Amino acid sequence: MKKKLIGIFVCMLLVATVLPVSGNVGVESTSMLLSSGNTLYVGGNGTGNYSKIQDAIDDAEDGDTVFVYDDSSPYIENLIVDKSITLKGENKETTIIDGGGESAIVLSADGVDVSGFNLHNYKFQQYGNVTHVMIIQSDNNIIYDNLITGNTTFGIYISETAYNNITNNIVNGEFTSGVDIENSNNTTIYKNIISDAKIGNGITVFYSKNNEIIGNRITHCSNGIMFALTIDSYINGNIITNNKYCGILVDGFASNSVIIRNNISFNGWVGIFYFGNSLNDKIIQNNFIGNEKKNAYFIHPLSWIITVVLFDGIEPFLPKIYWNGNYWDETRLQSYIIPGLICPTGRILFRFGELIERFPTNWINLDRNPAQEPYDIPTGV
Repeated sequence: MKKKLIGIFVCMLLVATVLPVSGNVGVESTSMLLSSGNTLYVGGNGTGNYSKIQDAIDDAEDGDTVFVYDDSSPYIENLIVDKSITLKGENKETTIIDGGGESAIVLSADGVDVSGFNLHNYKFQQYGNVTHVMIIQSDNNIIYDNLITGNTTFGIYISETAYNNITNNIVNGEFTSGVDIENSNNTTIYKNIISDAKIGNGITVFYSKNNEIIGNRITHCSNGIMFALTIDSYINGNIITNNKYCGILVDGFASNSVIIRNNISFNGWVGIFYFGNSLNDKIIQNNFIGNEKKNAYFIHPLSWIITVVLFDGIEPFLPKIYWNGNYWDETRLQSYIIPGLICPTGRILFRFGELIERFPTNWINLDRNPAQEPYDIPTGV
């Protein structure tokens, strides 16, 4: 019997040593890349530490870590990261990289992890003068837990790339766009605080597809989110509030976008405004609360009406936007009417050689199943 008990005890010990301790693994815990290379130190008092970040980057190899101490900041540098490294600051409040009128960081290599920095670039914007705090020109990068400030054109500018992850940053400044995505795909913008882009948008997505904007707080910008010429955008769980004009502005063609479970509230003009052609967009289970002029509005120009008349027949020629289950300020037992305007130019349309007279007219979309109470949408950050 004793031998049996001892055997059971030994087996339990073996199982305990072999099996990992279980736990929840979230986005944050997987966002920091593990480096298998050497660590190069910048600043501080260590023997052999670098005084400039760029010098350490130049000497690093793929897989290395460049760790930057805060006691030697601010670092007045314009960094070019052309290797797949981890670039880590000691503290995002105090480890300062000042671009001095030029970009603080440009990423040209794939697979770079940047975290723990106070990145800023203050340069008065003049017409035609485009400046940035960070430029991403490569794929599979993680920008995590940074403070990004300035009065440049863009805070983070992502151009012609794919699979970048912008997570848990604070982006605060008089930007034309806090985060700007152009001609880039599969970008994730997750759990950031973006504010005070008073001359532009918190997030702009242009000519891009398969991008996700999830769990962000976007406040005190001209518009919270603006996207145009996009396909398969996914906008979920964001708090979009107290922006000057629109919570979400769809300016131009959008296709297969899903806007779900966002809190779109107290924006100065419209909660969500569609201006232009849209196809198969879905606006589902959002809270529209306290937007000053209208909760939602759309204007679709003549080009859309021509397209629908030619390919879908004359009736109905409603814009193809699907609204369902949204909360509209209060309990509503009937369908909620989303006002809009179609054919604003007042032209005569043609269908297969026949004249069809269509003048500017008010039109509506419907949310046929409005929610009876607001959704509990976590703040996300």
